[in-house]
Amino acid sequence: MGFFSKQNEDLGEQWRKKYLNLFDEQNKAEHAHHEKEKLLRQFIIQLSIIAEGHDKNLDPILHHVRNHVKSELDSVALKTELKNFNESVKNLPLKKKTIKADVLFEFLMRQYPDSTQQTALHELQKLVNSEETTIEQTSELFIEILNIIEPEVLPSVESDEIIEPIVYVDVYVVSQRLLQYFSALAIPAVFESQTLLLKEALLNPNQATMPFEDVLDDLVQLLLKIKEYGEAEQQDIDQFLLHIANQLSELNGIVSETNAAANDSAKIRNKLDQSVFTQIRELQVEAIKTTSLDTLKENVNQCFKTIASEIKTHHQHEKEQQLKFQDRMAELVNKMISLELETENLKVELKVIHTQATQDALTGLPNRNAYNQRLKDEIARYKRYGTPLTMAIWDIDHFKKINDTFGHKAGDKVLALTANQLQESTRDTDFIARFGGEEFVMLLPNTDSTLASNLVEDLRELIANTGFNANGKAVPITVSFGLTEFTENDTEDSFFERADKALYGAKNQGRNRCCFG
Repeated sequence: MGFFSKQNEDLGEQWRKKYLNLFDEQNKAEHAHHEKEKLLRQFIIQLSIIAEGHDKNLDPILHHVRNHVKSELDSVALKTELKNFNESVKNLPLKKKTIKADVLFEFLMRQYPDSTQQTALHELQKLVNSEETTIEQTSELFIEILNIIEPEVLPSVESDEIIEPIVYVDVYVVSQRLLQYFSALAIPAVFESQTLLLKEALLNPNQATMPFEDVLDDLVQLLLKIKEYGEAEQQDIDQFLLHIANQLSELNGIVSETNAAANDSAKIRNKLDQSVFTQIRELQVEAIKTTSLDTLKENVNQCFKTIASEIKTHHQHEKEQQLKFQDRMAELVNKMISLELETENLKVELKVIHTQATQDALTGLPNRNAYNQRLKDEIARYKRYGTPLTMAIWDIDHFKKINDTFGHKAGDKVLALTANQLQESTRDTDFIARFGGEEFVMLLPNTDSTLASNLVEDLRELIANTGFNANGKAVPITVSFGLTEFTENDTEDSFFERADKALYGAKNQGRNRCCFG
């Protein structure tokens, strides 16, 4: 009772207020909980109403769930219904995707009043709307419709036959790509006339006297002939190398024989020296022992005769060996001269082959093969020293129109003049190559994009003032180019593609200009 005494009256009041505050908070929490539960039950009921009718197997479960949550949330019963719902969903039969095409069929009925077509369209619509339909994709539906309204469009095929899609090819694009490959290919002189005819057909494929398929057939045959010719040349080179190897083997034999003869001569000389020394030594011993002057004289004469005979025999052998050595040396020199002449001829032939492989025949510029190698070298130099590297890709404007209007000879002259201007007006350190067709590529080492822009702009203006006359008409020449600078993350392909993209930008903006990439 001491707690409720007079002195503790204030403390008791504080506890009473605290109890009342906690009671109010509890009531508020319970009210909020009931409101949330009410909202949740209403939401579940609305979802079950919306979902009813979607599938007959789920409707009873949705009905039970709705009944369970109308008055309160029974967690145990709701958990059971949720389990039943999950099992029912797992066991639902798979349904085919339905195609909603009623509006389409209504339109088709109006467009095609023919009774046969109307009947077929009605049957198709029923099939599309039925559960047993075999039409699951829109493409299949359109094929069936096309069979009804325009049966002659689709060919009649067996059920197992596959209709290949029709592919349309841009003949001009294919021709331009083939011309680029031709520019990078080293064509032997014996095939130049055939190559020229094919190039003319590819320059204007739509105006060629033969079908494009025949042009491609002739192209394949030409490439096969070039391949066979190259294999024959390779066999000739292999035979020549085998011949050189045999000659070197013979030279090695001559040198070995000469060395052996020299060694034999040295051994014979040593043997002669040893014999003379031995005989003189014996003569000295005899001279000491001999008491008769006549005997000594006879021994000395006999010794000198023996030594003179051996020296004479040795000199004769040396002379024979010397003559034999001179003959072998003359043979060796002749073979060396012959080998040197054959080697020089091979060097000349290889130089011609290398020139054909890396030089464009029409313009005299390096070709695509030479460009590929030079690009590798310049990128390696960039990575080693960090100096800037810029690329410019040039393209002659309206080149096809020039060929069509003035003829292929005029087109060739445009290529030659453009190449000449580019080659004569570039710096010694710059590299310019014909990439293919009417396209040129330029590498500018130790040159950033700003300096490169000034250089190529001067070239562009120079070429624009380089027109000529053909058949009494002026042939204008202008070029567009794309410019880009190499970066650390670039590869050979990304470097070229960025410049090429910039070139197309210049073309799209009106030509006779530069764009940066």
